[in-house]
Amino acid sequence: MDSNDLFPPADRAKIEALTEDPDARVSYELTKGMLVWSDERPRNVEASTFKKLIMLQSYRSMMYRPEQFRDSQDELVRDWFEACRATWEKARASGLRWIGFAPSRTAPANLALLLELEKIDFPDM
Repeated sequence: MDSNDLFPPADRAKIEALTEDPDARVSYELTKGMLVWSDERPRNVEASTFKKLIMLQSYRSMMYRPEQFRDSQDELVRDWFEACRATWEKARASGLRWIGFAPSRTAPANLALLLELEKIDFPDM
């Protein structure tokens, strides 16, 4: 594996083989507070690959409102934000072709969807 790549070659190939499904469902992952599209996780990948994909998905959702995470009083939140940001930047720099990087999924307009789905899970917020 290239030291600049986050993923073993077989897993990277699976990630890059994913195609954007126009009917993909978007859902809210409660424990990480992130949006996840149903077509952006490959099957049968190593645990380390799965963790890094979660970090990419998590950072993508944090990008919609970075100040909440970057400026958090909670050190664990700030550390998670920085780790996810570093993973995102390394994946982008490696040239990874992942459908989760699509402009329709990284657009700041997705914050409204994220907030709407959060409200369903946390109606008192």
